[in-house]
Amino acid sequence: MFRHQRNFLCFICIIVLQILCIPSYMSASLDKGRTLFYNSAQQHFTAKKFDRYARRLYRRLGLQGLTNLNTFKTGLIGYLNLKRQGLIKRDGVLVLIDYSRPSDTERFFVLDIKRKKILYKSLVAHGKNSGDRFAWGFSNQPGSHKSCLGFFVTGKTYEGKHGYSLQIEGVEPGINDNAIKRRIVIHGADYVSRQFIERYGRTGRSFGCPALPKELAPSIIDTIKEGSCLFIFGQDRYYFENSRIINAKGALNYFEKAGI
Repeated sequence: MFRHQRNFLCFICIIVLQILCIPSYMSASLDKGRTLFYNSAQQHFTAKKFDRYARRLYRRLGLQGLTNLNTFKTGLIGYLNLKRQGLIKRDGVLVLIDYSRPSDTERFFVLDIKRKKILYKSLVAHGKNSGDRFAWGFSNQPGSHKSCLGFFVTGKTYEGKHGYSLQIEGVEPGINDNAIKRRIVIHGADYVSRQFIERYGRTGRSFGCPALPKELAPSIIDTIKEGSCLFIFGQDRYYFENSRIINAKGALNYFEKAGI
């Protein structure tokens, strides 16, 4: 009996010595594993926290029935990434165009995400080669006469052939970075109106510009000019697979550190 107890005690001692003598590389590996676990848990917590924030903001803004929650969340992620990069000058302003909706509905929204208000909602045209009532084809190529998707930063205003207009700079390489070269701008147009819709069942179409109703364009342009975040959404697989902004890391970390 005593011999069995002694053998058991020896076995315990051997196990303890092995634990105490774990090689340093194994110890480092365990530490790394713990760090990865905690980082993963923190990211998961932050993602859930962001999801709650986005859902609450979506409701407070009154966007139900106007645009999809996931569309809004995508715009918010991109806004945070651009803000983290210092590209946004008009803090709290997110301009969202939802080209998944038909052109006879309001699908242009200027959102004040700080005061939780919709500043403007409006009709908006898409490119004539992007589709008829719905926009389904998008391009970054000059001469395509198609709309382009993704994130833009608004620039300066000018008087052009369409009157008071606003330059927009595409910030996604290969997706919309030809916007200035293509002269894709925000401007007013007679063919973006309820009267046109009553006659043709849709708005008129542009050469790729997100054209607005003529009576609303000047006040909207003045509200969003010079440094606002603009997100143009469309149902396009290529965009979601290749956008560096919505797939970039850092937005959730910025959200957490900013205490939004």
